Amino acid sequence: MTFSALLALGWLGLAPAPPELAPPPPAPASAVAVPTPTSVHDSVPSPPPVGSAKPEAEAPAPTFTFTLGGKCENITPLTHGDAKGDGKVEVEAGDNQVKAVLGAAAGANVFVGFESTATESVHLVQEFEITCSDSSISQVYLTLESNLLGFLRSKHKASAGVRLASATIAPVGWATTPLAVNYQTVGVAGPNGCNGGPKGFKYETPLEPIKSPPMPLGRYVLHATFVVSASASGLLDAHSTAIFMAESEDLDAWEREHDPFKGDAHDDFGFSLTLKADAPPGYPAVTHRKMPKRISSRTRPRQTH
Repeated sequence: MTFSALLALGWLGLAPAPPELAPPPPAPASAVAVPTPTSVHDSVPSPPPVGSAKPEAEAPAPTFTFTLGGKCENITPLTHGDAKGDGKVEVEAGDNQVKAVLGAAAGANVFVGFESTATESVHLVQEFEITCSDSSISQVYLTLESNLLGFLRSKHKASAGVRLASATIAPVGWATTPLAVNYQTVGVAGPNGCNGGPKGFKYETPLEPIKSPPMPLGRYVLHATFVVSASASGLLDAHSTAIFMAESEDLDAWEREHDPFKGDAHDDFGFSLTLKADAPPGYPAVTHRKMPKRISSRTRPRQTH
């Protein structure tokens, strides 16, 4: 086809389309570096051991210090005839606790047909202050533990009993007493005649501990009262004793061969009160040292039958 023919066809729109060009080939992808295989002998860093991070040092437990203040004790024996009374008060303060022990004893023997009586009253008022080693603590949780340990015994027309064993603890100036204990009063007695055999009762079961709500630090006061009594009358070997002391030289010597509880140890006898302090929630627990045992120095052979 001549050029003039193509030109004519172009004007008429009948000229053939030019051939399509092939697309250029894609550019080659860049090479990815492949790591060189490592030898099995190459050292591989081991992961850190579990728990290797050094824990923070635990904060020490706070210490509540009990400092004894003013004290008033009244030990009053009241006797008539062949009778004796004895009493003693001990108070010990330490870290996180304070302990008070009231000891009392009374005994009576028939006195040539006349009645003999003895009443021993022990009263204690003890002030103390509670402070804490941690200045961020302004309150304390208190627990009052108590025990009444001792025995009553009588023979023939005689009697012995606990008249009162009670205590209260409260901050100075408070009208209420958040901590209080009161033991049941018990007595033993023979018949009105003169042929009653030996009778006895032993106190040895403590009351459940009394726990306080959160209490303020500062000054507190303990009031405790302990009263025991004994009486004897008639014509024969009537006698009675109330023993609530670790040791009473006069009344221990009155023990008869067939008396109830003869030979029993008197260790820790008395009306004991232990007040313990604990930290508020969120603080480490405090520790309470066990108070030393109060041991009688007198040898008490066991009774043989």
